[in-house]
Amino acid sequence: MKATEVLEKAIALLEHRDLDGFLAMLSADCVIMKDDGEVLAKGTAQLREFYLPVFGEQAAMKIELGDQFSTGSVIAVREINHDMKVDGVLKAVDTVWIYKVINDKIEYMHVFSPDAETNDALNSMN
Repeated sequence: MKATEVLEKAIALLEHRDLDGFLAMLSADCVIMKDDGEVLAKGTAQLREFYLPVFGEQAAMKIELGDQFSTGSVIAVREINHDMKVDGVLKAVDTVWIYKVINDKIEYMHVFSPDAETNDALNSMN
């Protein structure tokens, strides 16, 4: 599978609230990191804990994949999370993600938040 196909499948599983299916798209030692270098989650157990609120409390959220480019196993994509619940209010949260895909698994996710409000939304998730 192409790296972009792996990402699209993972996003579809996330939107369909299939936590186990989504986690199966991630490598066992996958890392999510913020733009300041803070590791949000690493490894299956922490990833499950990180994504539980997304699958439970973010039932209305839809993810729009915007501008993107890829080269080999690396994808850069603008993601807009529509109707993301932040402090009880539904918002559109705009981020840029860098993904690395190896052997049809997402190995690495690095999120860049363009403003303080978006950063606060990400912080509300953990």
